[in-house]
Amino acid sequence: MIISVSKDFEIIVGCLGKVLFKKGNYIYIGSSKGCLEARLRRHLKRNKKIYWHIDYLLNNKKAQISRIWVIQKSIECKTADVFNEQPISEIVKKGFGSSDCKCLTHLFYINDKEKAEKILEKMHFSRIIEFGL
Repeated sequence: MIISVSKDFEIIVGCLGKVLFKKGNYIYIGSSKGCLEARLRRHLKRNKKIYWHIDYLLNNKKAQISRIWVIQKSIECKTADVFNEQPISEIVKKGFGSSDCKCLTHLFYINDKEKAEKILEKMHFSRIIEFGL
C-alpha cells in the first residue's frame, strides 16, 4: 500500500512506543495470507479494532491510502528487503509490521513515490486500486 500523510503527527503504536509520521508518502508491505479482499476492506475502514501496527497509522485522519499494489505470490519479506536497500526509502520504526518475521520493518517513508512504484512494477506487482490523491 502507498499511504499519504497530510501533516506530521506522532502516536503510540502498541509495544513499539511513540512513532513519528512525517508528512509525505509511505509504503507498507504486507500479505493477506489468502484472504486479500477481506484484508483490503478492513484496511480501508476507518473505525476498526486496532490489531496490527498498520491499524494505528490508518486509523489517523491525517493518513490516507492512495494506492494498493498486489502480486499473486507471497514475497512480502523479499519486497521489504528491496526497499530496505533503496536510497529513496527510510525505515520509519524498527519492527513496524514485522513482528512475525526477521525483517527490520515493513513500513518505509519514501521520498520518491514514482521510483518506488517503478520498483513494484519491476517486481511484477499490479496496481489494483488508485484513490486519486
